Amino acid sequence: MEKVVVHVGYPLWRKNMLVALARAKELQDEGNEVTVTYCAAEGGSCVCNQSGSSIVCRLCRSWVEETASGMQLHTIGLAGAASKNPSADAPLSTADVPLSQRKELVEGVLSGLISTFRILPRDIKKIASLQRIKRQIYGTALRLHADMFRLMSSISPDRFEVFNGRHACSKSGLLVAKRLGIPFTTLEVNANKRPLVFPGHTPHDRHGVQARIRTLPVDLDLATQFYDGRRRPRLNRFASSQSDSFEMPSREGYTRLVSVFLSSQDEFESLGKSWKSPFPPDYQVMRETCERFPETLFLIRFHPNQAGIKSDIRSGFDPVEQLPNVRVFGPTDVANTYEMIDQSDVIVAFNSTVGVEACWAGKPSIMLGPSFYDALGVAYTPPNVDEFWRLLEQDQLEPKDRSGAAQLAYYVLRDGDEMKYIHIEAGKLTPRGITRRHLWKAVTARNIDTVCKEVLKKFVRAA
Repeated sequence: MEKVVVHVGYPLWRKNMLVALARAKELQDEGNEVTVTYCAAEGGSCVCNQSGSSIVCRLCRSWVEETASGMQLHTIGLAGAASKNPSADAPLSTADVPLSQRKELVEGVLSGLISTFRILPRDIKKIASLQRIKRQIYGTALRLHADMFRLMSSISPDRFEVFNGRHACSKSGLLVAKRLGIPFTTLEVNANKRPLVFPGHTPHDRHGVQARIRTLPVDLDLATQFYDGRRRPRLNRFASSQSDSFEMPSREGYTRLVSVFLSSQDEFESLGKSWKSPFPPDYQVMRETCERFPETLFLIRFHPNQAGIKSDIRSGFDPVEQLPNVRVFGPTDVANTYEMIDQSDVIVAFNSTVGVEACWAGKPSIMLGPSFYDALGVAYTPPNVDEFWRLLEQDQLEPKDRSGAAQLAYYVLRDGDEMKYIHIEAGKLTPRGITRRHLWKAVTARNIDTVCKEVLKKFVRAA
């Protein structure tokens, strides 16, 4: 038997609540001593309540308590009114949190703001309303961190578990576990809604995730199904932006065609400093590269998802677009990724899945910067610009082996960890044998938060 603390982070998000409580119940059934923790703030701010509404807090808190109670789970609320009182008897005050962990909490706060508002950190600093929200969320996360430290120091669990662990209020528990030397496990679901259990690392730890992928079967038939499906709008929401009317630019006068695919900067900025690229900004890399190889025609495509980013990501490419051997396709421009892959000699990808798809299509692929695919053996991964240029100087790059691409397909389509109290029904996570009580409370709280966020987004857009 083990003592396990399972933290329900952001319970208003359906999968977070369902997977965390299902996991806690299963661990308890196995004979473990399980403690379920949750945020008991009375007017706190978090990524699910950025306005700091006390009504949202009350509904969220009540829903967790009643649902967990119905599952016969032992619960402890954290960051409640007592933690705001400086005289409260706590072994750790918020002032005692190490600076390094405070910085990581700030990173978790920024992660939520970037994902919600699709604004890059450099611009968040300039917007007063977002700075205020940032301080409020940080304050809640800091109180949660202090209470979590007190709890885990007291009960000395054998393991700590939490869903995802990227945003501040779920990250706080991971930081405490690391500080106390307590093993941790994170939970997630994949694109097909299958639960995933990651012992010792988070779902955004690309090294841990890729180590798991490399243990999976190489099923070429399944991979064919997956990569063919990527080209169909029914199975890939971005495939609908691949226009059949797109005409490839003429490569007359050029000895080689290289297609370059960008990715959504906000997605990777939200993952934190461990994802910081060793390369200069993408527009700088491409300007210098296109000037260095005038005999090569470069097609540069923005990701369609970049259309929603509020920060300026386009103007840096204006000088690049003026070069005679460059064609730039913006997020909303007519283009076809798969025709570009099929007709190019080399594919270059900044953090994009296209780098793997190119490998599967039999094209030499170069990945610049960190990604979830940089250790799968599917692409060349130069560590710096000079090495990138050395690759482009070669007369003919050979495509990489497709085994890693096949393993990735298996990971997306088939990998997962069965959970006793969850099953997948019509592509949706569904509880099995457990009841989420008073669901109306969660729905009401989410609706309040959604309205508040939409108002905030309009205000931020006008700033």
